[in-house]
Amino acid sequence: MAALRFSLRQLELFSTVARTGSTSAAGEEAALSQSAVSSAVNELEQTLGVTLFDRVSKRLVLNDAGRALQERATRLIWDARAIEREFSGGHPPCHLKVAASTTIGNYLIPRILADYQTSYPERRVDTHIGNSHEVIRLVSEARADVGIIEGPSPAADLVSHKWRDDELLIVASAHDSLAVTQRESGQPVSCKQLRDANWLFREEGSGTRDAVRSALYPYLGPLTPQTVLGSSEAIKYAVELGLGISCLSRILVQCMLDKGTLIELRTDFPRVTRPLSIVSHPTRPPSAAMSDFLDPYRTG
Repeated sequence: MAALRFSLRQLELFSTVARTGSTSAAGEEAALSQSAVSSAVNELEQTLGVTLFDRVSKRLVLNDAGRALQERATRLIWDARAIEREFSGGHPPCHLKVAASTTIGNYLIPRILADYQTSYPERRVDTHIGNSHEVIRLVSEARADVGIIEGPSPAADLVSHKWRDDELLIVASAHDSLAVTQRESGQPVSCKQLRDANWLFREEGSGTRDAVRSALYPYLGPLTPQTVLGSSEAIKYAVELGLGISCLSRILVQCMLDKGTLIELRTDFPRVTRPLSIVSHPTRPPSAAMSDFLDPYRTG
């Protein structure tokens, strides 16, 4: 990229001459000599290859080329002064780029954004929602400041920190036989009943499926799904329609639990969680502004 052949200072002095009508008056305002101002304007004219002023009755008056430049120079000077004010006051403007995996992006990020913009209305946040592999790629390529994913990061070249716990719940339709039995007996669902149920799982290789299988295996052993679906969104609606039961994030199903269309199946084994992690590039640790964004929702 070629360097600019004129400076913002030259434009500022040109604009001052245009407003005051003389290089001497502009020099007094800018605390420069008349010759220094005149030299700056002459250099600008030579660089641009045009004459910008006509001399009328000892005053310098903008010609048509000068008027065209003055409009644009004024905008540039105002923008430059705004940058100087905003970045030199100790609280510079902020533009964050966050990548989040699907469940986090769809269900947690909107709430976090609403709270953050209430506290910091002048700050901008761009979010990208995708699967965990895409989030990791964006962070690795420095196209996102941080990523938030379900589970620990599998990327050895990134720094990963636990952000919060995500509770995994076994859920069924309100009309499922297991939900009805639990409601009528008031007792937790047995391990045998769970092993014999129709399970809905994510596809093989899914991080969510791996997390669920790892969490349930100590209590239920290997489970063979009745149906495999390509997204957790599809699974929760299939469960709601009575196609089987599944183990899903509380974040994902809380709204349906509140409405009563899904029921949490209680068990005797401990609360099941998985970590949600913040991933960042080792050369780009999260900034103070990013901590303001994420820390209020940190747990564990």
